[in-house]
Amino acid sequence: MCEIKANANFHGHELTDIPVINPGDWFGRTWLIEIGGSYSAFYLIVEAGSAQDAIDELADDETYGHHIVVEDEYLSDYDPDSCHYGPSGQVLDLDHLMIYGAEGTDCPFPCRYFAADLPVEGMSPKEFHCREEV
Repeated sequence: MCEIKANANFHGHELTDIPVINPGDWFGRTWLIEIGGSYSAFYLIVEAGSAQDAIDELADDETYGHHIVVEDEYLSDYDPDSCHYGPSGQVLDLDHLMIYGAEGTDCPFPCRYFAADLPVEGMSPKEFHCREEV
């Protein structure tokens, strides 16, 4: 399977070529994660059951997890009693992370998936999930 990218409308702005983490694994329940703290924001779409699950998926992702996982050399800057932990016990820095979606909805953040092996018009995450089941 080819790498999945997503397009979405975010407050009237068209976002394109957003990397997708965990496509097809959560019944099309997508969340938009914005990682800021620099000149421009970095966006990811994550399929997960909840906003917290989306953060956990990001933390464990080999390609993009480094955006929120604290490097070993900086661990002493974080209080072990009050810091955030990922699903594998890693310390997370969530200071520059925003997550968009609506808890309790079928499609928390609407978008369309695109890849070389998908239709030119793309697919909704739900359509993609159903395609994966076949």
